[in-house]
Amino acid sequence: MKLTVLQENLNKGLLVAARTVASRPQLPVLTHVLLAADKGRLRIASTNLETGINLWVGAKIEEEGSITIPARILSEFVSSLPSDKVVLQTKENLLNLISGRFRASFNGLSASEFPKIASTQGRPILTIESETLTKAVSQVAFAAAADETRPALTGVFFFPKGENLNLVATDGYRLSLKTLTSSLTPEAKEKLTKGIVVPARAFSEVARIAGDEEGKVKFYFMPESSQLIFMINQIEVVTRLIEADFPEFEKIIPVEGKIKAEIETQDFIRVIKMAAIFARESANIIRFSLGKSGVEVSANTAQVGENKSLVEVKVEGGEDKIAFNSRYLLDFLSAVRDESFTLTINGPLSPGVFKPLKDNSFLHVIMPVRVQE
Repeated sequence: MKLTVLQENLNKGLLVAARTVASRPQLPVLTHVLLAADKGRLRIASTNLETGINLWVGAKIEEEGSITIPARILSEFVSSLPSDKVVLQTKENLLNLISGRFRASFNGLSASEFPKIASTQGRPILTIESETLTKAVSQVAFAAAADETRPALTGVFFFPKGENLNLVATDGYRLSLKTLTSSLTPEAKEKLTKGIVVPARAFSEVARIAGDEEGKVKFYFMPESSQLIFMINQIEVVTRLIEADFPEFEKIIPVEGKIKAEIETQDFIRVIKMAAIFARESANIIRFSLGKSGVEVSANTAQVGENKSLVEVKVEGGEDKIAFNSRYLLDFLSAVRDESFTLTINGPLSPGVFKPLKDNSFLHVIMPVRVQE
């Protein structure tokens, strides 16, 4: 292989590919990136066996070929180069790099050892604006579980409802539901009828990439291999789907609420952050007291002390108390884009329902913490 590529393009490609390089690999080659001359362009690929990335950058190809090189070392070196042309040439399992007065050689492995990564085929089943998808991920993926003992809960559940696409994630203690208004094709409705569960980590990687790219994200569903491919300009993110049944989440969302408060987002973030300081040593428990004067937020720990703040808001439906985990509250508040949101409760042991005031497409549920008075 021999080709010439611009340093800034090579550097950007390596940084993107690094996101799915395995940190604790089952095979040494999984710490590598694949470099290949592919139809007049340079293909850069990486995978951790769950998620993979294919991307293409413009290059002048003189000789075709391919090789795998340790991702971290190559990326560090290329990022240190000045903006200039970079010549890459392979000789057996050695990559020689020349850029101006800088030269280096890297020991690699044969491309035949690198796992095959699927690529897009046919037509996409769905297309979503990059900005829209990025926002949806920020409002849903954080609610997925990190513990892999229940695989389905580590993913985001995609399923159609009418003309819309719903995204849901839950770890059993909280739940996020986002509805995307999209014109689903008949083919998409048919293929997604039962829904699919996409790993939340892969979904988050797609959002990070989409956040840096203008345009649209195209979805390619490959049921025969149980894979989903996201195409963002010249970047493909390939992920295996989670083959486990997602729980019947609708059952934990209260149909209606007895007590409702409308709260300003920024003021509430300040109040919760202050209470969280006092809640750290007591399982992050923050108490809410909803009444005529507003919402009193409090937290206390024997070793630290006590904190109380009154948020003056209009409360409808009566008075009651409830307690939540402060970490879950702050995660939700970081996902709110509206100036205000509503909190609806049915009592101290029923889930709290949080909704942005002007965004009916987003709903968040947090399970309460049982406390002794």
